[in-house]
Amino acid sequence: MKGKQRIPINMLARTIEKYLIFISDALSLNLAFTGIFWLRYRSGFFAQHFDTTRSFSHYSQIAFVLSLIWIAYFYLTGLYRDWYLESRTAQILVVTKRITSGVLVILALTSGPDVIHALHTHDYLAPFTRTRIASISAYWLIFILLVNGFRLLVQSVMRLLMYKGIGLDRMLILGANESGLIIQKEFESSPTLGWKVWGFLDEMAASLGQKFGDHAILGKYSDLPDIVKREKIGGIVISHESHSHNEIIRILALVAEYPLSVFIVPDLYDVVTGHFKTSAVHGCALKVLFPEHMPAWEAKIKRLIDIIFSLVFLSLASPFLLFIALFIKLDSRGPVFYSQERIGQYGKRFWVHKFRSMRTDAEAAGPQWATQRDPRVTRLGLFLRNTRIDEIPQLWCVLKGDMSLVGPRPEREHFINQLRHEVPLYLKRLKMKPGLTGWAQVKHKYDSSIDDVKTKVTYDLWYFENMSVALDIQILIRTIWVVISGHGAH
Repeated sequence: MKGKQRIPINMLARTIEKYLIFISDALSLNLAFTGIFWLRYRSGFFAQHFDTTRSFSHYSQIAFVLSLIWIAYFYLTGLYRDWYLESRTAQILVVTKRITSGVLVILALTSGPDVIHALHTHDYLAPFTRTRIASISAYWLIFILLVNGFRLLVQSVMRLLMYKGIGLDRMLILGANESGLIIQKEFESSPTLGWKVWGFLDEMAASLGQKFGDHAILGKYSDLPDIVKREKIGGIVISHESHSHNEIIRILALVAEYPLSVFIVPDLYDVVTGHFKTSAVHGCALKVLFPEHMPAWEAKIKRLIDIIFSLVFLSLASPFLLFIALFIKLDSRGPVFYSQERIGQYGKRFWVHKFRSMRTDAEAAGPQWATQRDPRVTRLGLFLRNTRIDEIPQLWCVLKGDMSLVGPRPEREHFINQLRHEVPLYLKRLKMKPGLTGWAQVKHKYDSSIDDVKTKVTYDLWYFENMSVALDIQILIRTIWVVISGHGAH
């Protein structure tokens, strides 16, 4: 397994772009508020409100709070997601829609008391004065122009840098064929997509020679892992001539543990339809295989839930956990905790901690699967495993960010090295942060054989393709039922 993974260059560039957009939005919010202040009190357009004695500093707190609300609203509605695969026209329409909805809410809130009064007096148009409508309309228009204008400016600058070859990441094309050649030309004519073709791979590399088109043939598909690490590759395009589903599975299995962007040509789209999550690439005849499994804004909410839940639960449950620790010491000889190195997202190593539920010599003969009525389990350990109480100390790993509340269970390197050759796409689990509980855990029992692992991998991949905060909540509720009903490991 690997250590820390390199962050792809264009992913870093896109992260910088997001921060710049965030800053530009905050600037737009305050400029729009300043513009309305000037229009209402200094322009003379509304004679009855003209007042040079008013200072903007009196409204600075309101402007600050309103900015926070708008930023939170943008964040929760996905306006800080990655737009690089989408057209800028689509972005403008989405941003305009979100701002319009927010401004209508502001209009409703500011008009509320007057609307109630109007209902009693039957003067229904009274709340919608010329001043109010003109101010709200101006705020709406200024806000839309500034937010969209600054966003387009930031993105145009970033794309200009990419056009000049700055911030491009390396791309491999799998398949030295006509389709691969077309894809090479598309990427080279569209550098704003953020990719630079670095070379080709092909199963017939030995007979094709050292070059194909303008690029080198770097090896066969089996060389993928070494080439990805050595050449610092950020993405691959599958333009393989075979239409075999198993062939594509084999290719994906070679790079499943790497943080790569994976694209597929339209001719092969039907082969993977219904099996893998895909999305279109704007401006290029490609599909993205296994795109971002969760929008960035939702992933941040997931992380926030992880932090709050683990912090609150560990704080409140600490007296109970002390009693559990005492009972473990009284029940059998050995330490209270069982600590072990596991492999996390993209091969990151970290230590998990569990309440010890087995004898200290449980793995004297080496790593092995747990079994039903496992004789290595202590008397108290059986209760801890059935109720999943033994997993509670892992909330510390959740708090640190090595794990999440929901995700595939972290595994040991010994078993990963064994299973990667026996279970197709097993390493796809490493695309996700491991979890305290998961879809596989609430649908299946503890692993005791390769067949159990194969079953769980299908559940893990289903979770990967359908990740959402709502699904996480559903899994957490099911986990509570598992704990209460005692349908845990045996």
